[in-house]
Amino acid sequence: MSKAVASQLSDLPDLLADVLDESGLEGNSVAWADVSPEQQENVTAAIASDQPPAAIAYPGSTAALSKVMAMACQQGWRVLATGQSSKLSWGGLAEEIDLVVSTARLNQVVEHAVGDFTVTVQPGLMFGELRSQLAEQNQFLAIDPAFSEQATIGGIVATADAGSLRQRYGGLRDMLIGVQFVRYDGEVAKAGGRVVKNVAGYDLMKLMTGAYGSLGILSELTFRLYPIQQVSRTLVLSGGETALEQAVAEVRMSGLTPVALDLTLARQSAAMTDGEARKHMSLVARFQGIADGVEEQTARLKTVATMHSMHVQQLDDDADTQFWRKASELIRADGVLCKVGMRPSALPPLLAMLEDDALHSEAQVVLHGSSGLGWVQWPVGIAEQASFLAALEKMRSHCQDNGGFLTLLQAPKSLKRNIDVWGYTGNALKVMGDIKQKFDPNRLLAPGRFVGGL
Repeated sequence: MSKAVASQLSDLPDLLADVLDESGLEGNSVAWADVSPEQQENVTAAIASDQPPAAIAYPGSTAALSKVMAMACQQGWRVLATGQSSKLSWGGLAEEIDLVVSTARLNQVVEHAVGDFTVTVQPGLMFGELRSQLAEQNQFLAIDPAFSEQATIGGIVATADAGSLRQRYGGLRDMLIGVQFVRYDGEVAKAGGRVVKNVAGYDLMKLMTGAYGSLGILSELTFRLYPIQQVSRTLVLSGGETALEQAVAEVRMSGLTPVALDLTLARQSAAMTDGEARKHMSLVARFQGIADGVEEQTARLKTVATMHSMHVQQLDDDADTQFWRKASELIRADGVLCKVGMRPSALPPLLAMLEDDALHSEAQVVLHGSSGLGWVQWPVGIAEQASFLAALEKMRSHCQDNGGFLTLLQAPKSLKRNIDVWGYTGNALKVMGDIKQKFDPNRLLAPGRFVGGL
């Protein structure tokens, strides 16, 4: 770093303070030395350089965010966006970040159109708070993301973290119907709206979902909502690989409509239900709706389980709620976490691999039966084992051989430096590079964090 650049960055907190004070704009900035140790740790875990950013800005309005980004563009500052930092370390390591911009103070519900089943929120609103507010009107946003209590809506969208409910409701790209974001140069852009309809043209909602803050900083989001269902019941079917594979295929080809259909290790599901510890694997299906409908569907799934000699455990009422509460707490902030995707038929063999390999004895895993997506997690200490990198590459080969991928979302920096975090082998890198060039021509937004180092 040159002396001129170092001098400029030393003045960054004061320059930001002047901008945010100007014209009564809401927000403030904190010099790096004054940032809390916890937040410093969250940020440094997400960046490649040993040189920390100069400051964290906390704009309190879209106008303030626009001013901050305009100044960053003028000064050539590289920016990393965050909310509560629960997923900040996911993805690739960002390169030489000068400024962190937090949306934590952009945390309001802008409009809840109850009759239209839509809600517009700011990105810094925590999902747990939104869920509570929507429940008062008997509505919900149909996602169950990691770190659900503290994760912000902006971070959830930026990482496309929908969870198990995508089985019935689809992913975040299916629910996000309007978006406003601030570009690298401070200009405010928007697309869509609160009316639920399809329109022709460039779909910015889908483009911004899962972009990891590399194309713009979200400032307002509009979602479609759903009514809370009357009854909820979960069935846990346990058996061997062949039985599980056949049961999943039958459910997918049937008229059954579970809201969640997950594959996991039987020892993991047993621990979550306080049931008998079993070998092999589990299929977890959750049904919601009116009482008669749930009763009929669960009876049909029990018939499938009987045909394949699978053990069945039924969870109703509090047991159902507790199971999914525990499921939402499985992902840990200090673990090694991978996101996987593949053809659904390849999910049971992956579970078998995780069950048989001694290295994976402490793995936690949830795979979504219809989409082929899911995650696998290990305690953080496993990254220090010499054989782990080879085991990870073996899993990645299985995913790629079956039309999918393995992305190392969360891990110690030492591990991320020794592996291609995204492992992307498709032919869309040029298209993604062209989009990055159009949205962020100076590579100021989270450089290096996205696929291919974009």
